[in-house]
Amino acid sequence: MAETTVTIASPGGLRVRPASRIAQEAKGYVSDIRFLVDGKEASAKSLFSLQMLEMSHGKEIVIVANGHDEQTAVEAMAKLVESVVV
Repeated sequence: MAETTVTIASPGGLRVRPASRIAQEAKGYVSDIRFLVDGKEASAKSLFSLQMLEMSHGKEIVIVANGHDEQTAVEAMAKLVESVVV
């Protein structure tokens, strides 16, 4: 299992378009990738699940992956979240 925590820096948070990019990228990994925000959990591969999380500016996201490419997946997801500017 690999895990990291990132803070949403984008003033607009992670809305539909960035969440869609995250889900699309996550589908490219074999590992199960989960986002945890305020005690709620969602699959990073599901746009619908990601939209159910309150991913607003300043929130911390714990990104957890489990599988063959878990470390690479966590690093890529963290980089993507940190690069979002809305």
